[in-house]
Amino acid sequence: MPVAPERFASRRDTVACLICLLCAVAARVAPVDIQLAIASGITDTIAAPFLALQEQVELLKAARATVTERMAQIDSAVVQDLETESIRAENERLRRLLDLSARLPLQHVAAEVLRQDDLADETMLKLSVGRDHGVEPDDPVIAPGGIVGVIESVEARTSNAMIWTDAEFRASAMTQDDDDNYIFGIVGPLTSEGPTTTLMELRGVPFRRTVPVGAMVRTSGRGLELGGVYPIGIPIGTVIAEPEEGEREGE
Repeated sequence: MPVAPERFASRRDTVACLICLLCAVAARVAPVDIQLAIASGITDTIAAPFLALQEQVELLKAARATVTERMAQIDSAVVQDLETESIRAENERLRRLLDLSARLPLQHVAAEVLRQDDLADETMLKLSVGRDHGVEPDDPVIAPGGIVGVIESVEARTSNAMIWTDAEFRASAMTQDDDDNYIFGIVGPLTSEGPTTTLMELRGVPFRRTVPVGAMVRTSGRGLELGGVYPIGIPIGTVIAEPEEGEREGE
């Protein structure tokens, strides 16, 4: 069993420990100038790689902190921008609602569209107002952008409305030609485009009358005194084409 090498290694460790101890004592009792020279030599030689590594670690920590701070600033700016855009959109919606209220000649009730799990028809809306709010069947449904539909049925606190994409929807309408002469007709959904149409037809226009593309179509208010639904002046759409058969299309 090789015992001699182990004893030699043990003695070597002991000698190394004694040498280090003597060096430490000598450095401790040496003059300050000699201590500074020894420390400088160790720093420039043995400890140099470790000091450089420590410096790199500190730089990485500082860079990480800077990146984290910048990311937090960017996230805060994005959130603030989204909130500002949301507030701007809400203010615009409120301005349009106030403008709509000023333009409506009749008494009106503000409403919200509710979830309509019990309505299978895509051309129906459930509203958050009903009989208790003064809503009655055949009342018009209007938004700031224009016509929406008509009340079909009413409950105590909710109501169901048929929107203009329904095949049965009709409204008396008017527009103007290039000479600012009024042209009257009836609007309804363009049924040839299917149930998801976003177009309407202006029907009943005399063949000799020409409605220019881009003309605004509004409700005429005709027949209101006889039970009609829509008061005069509610936007319906804009003329985008003139079919050969004399009907006008709008969106």
